[in-house]
Amino acid sequence: MAEAILKNLDENLEIYSAGLDPVDHVSPIAIEVMKEIGIDLQPSVPKRSEEFLNHEFDYLITVGEGTLEELKIPSIRYKRKMHLGFRSPYKNSKSHDEIRDKCIKVRDELILELSYFYDHILKPQKE
Repeated sequence: MAEAILKNLDENLEIYSAGLDPVDHVSPIAIEVMKEIGIDLQPSVPKRSEEFLNHEFDYLITVGEGTLEELKIPSIRYKRKMHLGFRSPYKNSKSHDEIRDKCIKVRDELILELSYFYDHILKPQKE
């Protein structure tokens, strides 16, 4: 979701998205809640973070459960980093509706945080 939100803010951004332990598909519920706000989150296979060990990034944005210190981030080179911590909507949820409600909350928080990041950090650098 974070990648799609940033691309929606500026399609010219060069964004790479990967997970530490990715699942083999994008969640249909995530696709559904993103579609509600006009963002097409195409079904795809999430990439592994190890695929990007030879890249250097301006920003490393981590999104996930726990604190940045708790995450086992591989040796990816970056200039600055930012962590957005969320509890997984899929853990301890008992129904589709409960997962969906939690996904909407995560989506909305990501929009808020990434819009601020774009408007106050990325956009001024481009001007």
